[in-house]
Amino acid sequence: MRRTKNDRLEAKLYRDTGHDGHWIAWSPKIGWVAFPARPNGWAQREPIAELDAMRLCEVPLARAFNTSLLEAFRRVVQPAAHTLSG
Repeated sequence: MRRTKNDRLEAKLYRDTGHDGHWIAWSPKIGWVAFPARPNGWAQREPIAELDAMRLCEVPLARAFNTSLLEAFRRVVQPAAHTLSG
């Protein structure tokens, strides 16, 4: 995942007003995906081919706290541990 100038994760979370039981997420690396709004729902994410932008409402990423979305993004943006050889 890329981070913006302010060191913030570049990812967005949306609610689709026509499908209350799902979240829609976007990031430059994964594109658009839908996943169930339930615990560990991120594990069941699927790519989206078509979207109706009129039905999307952006919400804070923290709204999907129990779906494993935030943990998945944190793993991607964490820098790798470096060891010193001497």
